[in-house]
Amino acid sequence: MLVAKREENHYYEERNKKRKKIKKNSKNKSNEKLKFLMGATIILLACLFVLLRYTHITQMRLENSKLESQKVELKKEKQDLMAELDRVKSDAKIEEDAKVKLGMDYPSEEQIVYISIDDKANDEDKLLGESKSKEDFFIVGYFKNVMNMILK
Repeated sequence: MLVAKREENHYYEERNKKRKKIKKNSKNKSNEKLKFLMGATIILLACLFVLLRYTHITQMRLENSKLESQKVELKKEKQDLMAELDRVKSDAKIEEDAKVKLGMDYPSEEQIVYISIDDKANDEDKLLGESKSKEDFFIVGYFKNVMNMILK
């Protein structure tokens, strides 16, 4: 009977060992699957991040090329405007506009009036102008003082 018990115990022990191995193997397999999925997910996220950065770089290059083309267009427009400005500022254009649009012309000999100025008359005008300007200055100063008093 002892032999039968030993064999029975031995049979149960081996059966339990096999069950434990099966459980360990299934746990190991599930852990390996989980590790594989985590690794694959991390690699996928890294690849997506790299693609996202390349997309951003491509957008920046596109924007840069658009800005460069706008810059070239604006330089051309500036050159055109500078040429137009030079054309408008030219003496010939101003003279043409005065004659055509405003009806102006050079004066004829009948329209020219010559004035002679004497030195003595010129000196008298200077003296009169100085005294008059002093009177104007005095009146303006007086008026300012009155206005300051009123405003205060």
